[in-house]
Amino acid sequence: MKTDRDQDKNWILPKPISEEKKFNCDLNPILQKVLLRRGIDITNKLEEYLTPLELPNPEYHFKELSNATQRIILACEKNEKIAICGDYDADGITSTTLLVELLSMLGARAAAYIPSRQDEGYGLNTNMVNEINNNNIKLIITVDNGISAFKAIKKTNEYGIDVIITDHHKIPETKLNIFSLIHPERTPSSSPYKYLAGVGIAYLLAKNICKHLNFDINKTTANVLFCIGTVADMAPLQGANRKWLKDSLPLINSTSNKGIKSILKKLSIDNMPITSEDIGYKIAPLINAVGRIGDPKLIIELLTNKSDESIDKLTKQCFAMNVERKRITSLIEKEALVIAQSEYNIKRKFLVLANRDWHPGIIGIVAARMVDKFNLPTAMLAQANDGIFRGSIRSNNRLKVNKALDECKDLLISYGGHSAAAGFSIKEENINKLKEILNNIASREFNNIDLNKSIKPEAHIQIKDINFDFYRQLNLIGPFGIMNPNPIFWTRRCKIIDIYKLKGNHLKMSLNDGTSSIDAIKWNGSIELKKNDLIDIAFHIEINKWKRKKTLQINIIDIHIHESVINLKMHNNIYKCQLTDKEDILIRNSKGLCFSTNLSRSSKNLSKKQILFAQKILTFAEIALGKAA
Repeated sequence: MKTDRDQDKNWILPKPISEEKKFNCDLNPILQKVLLRRGIDITNKLEEYLTPLELPNPEYHFKELSNATQRIILACEKNEKIAICGDYDADGITSTTLLVELLSMLGARAAAYIPSRQDEGYGLNTNMVNEINNNNIKLIITVDNGISAFKAIKKTNEYGIDVIITDHHKIPETKLNIFSLIHPERTPSSSPYKYLAGVGIAYLLAKNICKHLNFDINKTTANVLFCIGTVADMAPLQGANRKWLKDSLPLINSTSNKGIKSILKKLSIDNMPITSEDIGYKIAPLINAVGRIGDPKLIIELLTNKSDESIDKLTKQCFAMNVERKRITSLIEKEALVIAQSEYNIKRKFLVLANRDWHPGIIGIVAARMVDKFNLPTAMLAQANDGIFRGSIRSNNRLKVNKALDECKDLLISYGGHSAAAGFSIKEENINKLKEILNNIASREFNNIDLNKSIKPEAHIQIKDINFDFYRQLNLIGPFGIMNPNPIFWTRRCKIIDIYKLKGNHLKMSLNDGTSSIDAIKWNGSIELKKNDLIDIAFHIEINKWKRKKTLQINIIDIHIHESVINLKMHNNIYKCQLTDKEDILIRNSKGLCFSTNLSRSSKNLSKKQILFAQKILTFAEIALGKAA
C-alpha cells in the first residue's frame, strides 16, 4: 500500500493485521505487529527471538577451525611470535586488538601489523611479509583481510611462514596455499555464523581457543571489541551476530578496558546503557577517524594500554583526529556535491567522482553521503602517495558493487569488498573507462526499477503510547542494525508546539498529536516549518542522553505536511480517504462512488463483490489514517 504525496520520499505503509493474529503475551500489541510484519512467528518463536538460543559448535561449521586453533595454541605454549595482520578500519582494528590481547595473555608474543592506508592500501602485502620475516615470525593470522593477498601469500610460502586467514570478503576463484582459511562463506547455508564480520570471525576463533584451554574469555575485552567492530562494519544482525551482540552490549559500560572507559567518559555515555546506535554514531566514527587520517596503531595502543597517563594523552589525540576528520569531510563533501549534481543532471546511474587532492581516507564517508542524497551507487577516487588512485564505492542497495567491479577487473590494479561497499586501486588513465562501464552496468541493472526514495513505516503509534516501558520492550527486539532495523513508526496530525533551528541546519521541535506531547529532532531538516503547522511524521524512538539526563524523544526520518484527505493507491487505482467529524472513514473512488466505515449506509449501491472489496479498502484506510497500528 502506497500513500501518494508530493514529497521527497514515498511512504509504503504496511498491510493490515487482523486482531486474531495477535498473540496473548506481555509484548506490546504494536510491537507484536512489527514482528508479525517482519515474518516472525510470535506464536511459536517469540521467546527464542527475544532470547536467542545457544549457538552450535563452530568446529562443525568451519572445517579448518580446529587445525587453526591447535596451531595457535601450540604457538602460545611455545611463546612464539605471532603477527596479527589487520585493516585500518574499525572492524580491522577491533579484530587485531582482540587477538593481540588474548594471545599475549596466553603466552604468545603477538604483535599488530596494519598497512599504511596512504602508502600501501588495503590488506596484507609483500612489504609487511618482508618485515614479518625479518622479525623471525613464523605464524601470520590475518583479520578482516587476506583473502585476495595473492602476492603476499606467495611470499609467505617462500619464507616458510604459516598463514591463517580469517576474512569475510568474497572468496576468489584462485586457490590459496595457506595453513588454514576461516571464512563464513565456507559454512552451511543455514549457519548462524554466515553473517560474521572480520571481528566476528576473530571472536569466534578466540572463543574456540579459550574453550580448548578452559580459559575465561571474559578476562579479556573480546566481547566489547566484538560489539564495536560488528556494528561499525554494518554486519547483518542475525544469527551469531545478534546473539553475541545482545549478550555483550550490556557489558560494555562495565568493561575493565581503560581505553574504552576513557572513550565512553569523553563521549559522556559512561554511566548509561550503550546501544548499537551509540557505537554506530559515536564510538565507531572515532576509531575509524584514526585509521582514516592517522596511524591506526594509535587506537590499538589506546585499547591495549594500562597507563592512566598514556590513556589520557592517547584519548585526546584520537578525539583531535576525529575533529580534523570532520573538517576534511565537510570540505570534500562540498566539492563532491557539485560534481555529483552535474552527473545526476545528465542522468548518470552510477556516480564516479574523482579528485587527486581529496584525502583517500575520507572518500568512503563522502561516497555514503552521496548515495544518501542521490540514491545512486557512488565511487569516490583520490590519489594516494604512490600516484595510484584509490577508490571507495558505496551501493544504494539496488546494485552489488563487488559484482560490478568483477566486470571492470581488467581496468583495476586490485579490488575487493562486498555487495554494499568495496574498494579498488586504478591508474588515472583508466578512470574514464571505468566511469563508462560502471554507468552501463547500473543502467542495465536499474532498467524498470523505481529509484525514487521510499521508506517503510512499520506501525502507527500515538504519542501517549510512547513511554519508558514501551522503549524497554522495543529494546527487547533489538539490538538494531542491518537486517534487524530500528522500527520506523509514524504518527498523523502532529501540531508543532515549538520549533527552533540547531547549528548544522537541524530542527528541534515539541509536537502534540492530540493525545500527548514529545520532543523531536530532525537532522538536516531542509523542510520549511513553523509553529502550529500540522505534520505527519515517520520516526525512530530513542533516548536523548544530553548532559547525562535520559529523556524520551523521537528522531524524525521524514515529514509530510498533514492533509485531511489522502490518496490511497491499490491495484493502480486511487481512493481518496478521510476521517469525518465523527471519526468515521469516508472513501471515494475516481468515479465518485462513496462508502464509509458503516457500510450499511452505503452498501445499497454496491454489489456483494464490491462490498467485500470495500471492506478490504477500509482496513487499508484504517492504517493510512492512523486508526489502526
